[in-house]
Amino acid sequence: MCGDEDGDLLLDEEEEIDFYAILNVPKDATDDEIIKAYRKRCLMFHPDRFTDNDEKKDAERVFVKLRRAHEVLLDPKQRAIYDALGVQGLDTQGWELVSRSANPENIRKEYEFLQRLKERELMLQRVHPTSTFMIKTTVAGMFQENEEDRYPPQLLGISLSQSVDCAFTGVDRFGLSGRVKTGNGRGDGSVSAVWKRVAGNVNLENTVSLSADSVSLTCRAARNVFTRAAVIVQPQLQYNMLHEAFIPSIALIYSMKLHPRWQGSIVLNISPIANALTTTMVHTENNHAKAVGSLTLSPVNSNVRLVYFIRKPENDAVTEMSVQMTTYGINPAIIMDRRLSRYSRLSCSFHFSFPSCLLYTKFKLKAGQSTFDWQIVLCDDKEALSRSVLYGVAIPYFTFQLAKMIFRPWWERFKMMFEDNSREQEVDVAKKEEAANIVNLMRATAERIKRDEESKNGVIIESARYGQCDISGTRAYPLAGERTIDVTVPLQAMVNDSQLRVYTVKSQLPGFYDPCPGDPKMLTVRYFFRGEEHSCTVADEMPLMIPLRAHRLTNEKT
Repeated sequence: MCGDEDGDLLLDEEEEIDFYAILNVPKDATDDEIIKAYRKRCLMFHPDRFTDNDEKKDAERVFVKLRRAHEVLLDPKQRAIYDALGVQGLDTQGWELVSRSANPENIRKEYEFLQRLKERELMLQRVHPTSTFMIKTTVAGMFQENEEDRYPPQLLGISLSQSVDCAFTGVDRFGLSGRVKTGNGRGDGSVSAVWKRVAGNVNLENTVSLSADSVSLTCRAARNVFTRAAVIVQPQLQYNMLHEAFIPSIALIYSMKLHPRWQGSIVLNISPIANALTTTMVHTENNHAKAVGSLTLSPVNSNVRLVYFIRKPENDAVTEMSVQMTTYGINPAIIMDRRLSRYSRLSCSFHFSFPSCLLYTKFKLKAGQSTFDWQIVLCDDKEALSRSVLYGVAIPYFTFQLAKMIFRPWWERFKMMFEDNSREQEVDVAKKEEAANIVNLMRATAERIKRDEESKNGVIIESARYGQCDISGTRAYPLAGERTIDVTVPLQAMVNDSQLRVYTVKSQLPGFYDPCPGDPKMLTVRYFFRGEEHSCTVADEMPLMIPLRAHRLTNEKT
């Protein structure tokens, strides 16, 4: 439709563009839906609709992106590559690199390096190698009251586990995992092989495990029985080499979504050793667990477990507080986890058991696919509990906080050593300017659609802001932060027959850009429908559906 004169309008480099967002279609959109969305966008951004030279040039640039998205998503091969690897997988960046380089030898070396890097990333994505190194020590002897009873820190055990998981066919995956450990003068280990297969609506998983004293075969079959429910059957057969006996068992699991924010499950374990019945309720918030409660009835050890999560998106931190009450005592715990850098996380936890008075802490560092776990026993004696809490928990904690306050500049500099997203936190000025130009192109369409909606009492966007999401403090609901942008015009232009549907991340929609890279984002919309005022707020990764009865402000007042 643009002819052949737009060849010089192609992007200088293949930036990472969301083709689904440009056309505003879901990722599972059919060819007819893609063509329909493409034609609708063409009517809005066709260069022939504009007479001003600057507006025509901006429209041509948007039109090139629309045509590129249309071509890729309608080609099954290109679409599969794009879904797996993004724009970079279409191999256009390599040709751009060749055309811009001056030294052929440097071009070849850099291109081969990028190819090797890409192959390595693909290998990691397909094989999923993981490893865990755990060390267990005790410093409980240092907190004894009598000096003659004190003893230096001791190493209790070390364990190392590794696993790989890769796909053989489109429906089959195979994995291997192994674990070795040593403690108290003896060693142990195990190895497992897993075969996973998707057979229609049933997910199958078969596992064979071998250890020093047992061999077990576990089969697992999971299937959705209703729209919101699933059933899992997991039989197991274990052979104990020490007693030369077979021990069969089976687990039956029924899970169901009871409410948009509530998930429930019932687990029945049957075995010759002991039977158990467990029921669990999970309350979610923004697709993350907020609270968990479970009850287990068993002749061996009945228990109740309660878990509550506190999330701080501004620094990607999670605090988990839990308590488990059994027939033998009570076990409270607190786990504090936060992001250290883009590819690493650090957590610290404290666990206590009463009446045994066992107190220990864990430090866990997860870097990429590797996990390092250090467990330190602080107390294993009731008589030394108060001294262990004072010298092993309280004094180190307050000393650390005091050192952070005194040496704050050095502490901030230390944290910056792990930060590698400085470029991402800078707003792309070019995209900001491009979004402003696109808004100007969409303004006439938005005004026309607004007049049409007013005539039939339909959806009229009063105001819409997109950007930073502030969840700090003790509020139960998020508020818009300081870094937001006005997106009233783009959303009004996207209204079709008194409906607005946004399926994907909003920052790449026409007229949008990311005003706060690296921060959680949300979209707040106030609109009128049938003469009544509505309001809604959705997270960046959640779809937007307008209108809905739940958005009516009159509901909140009543």
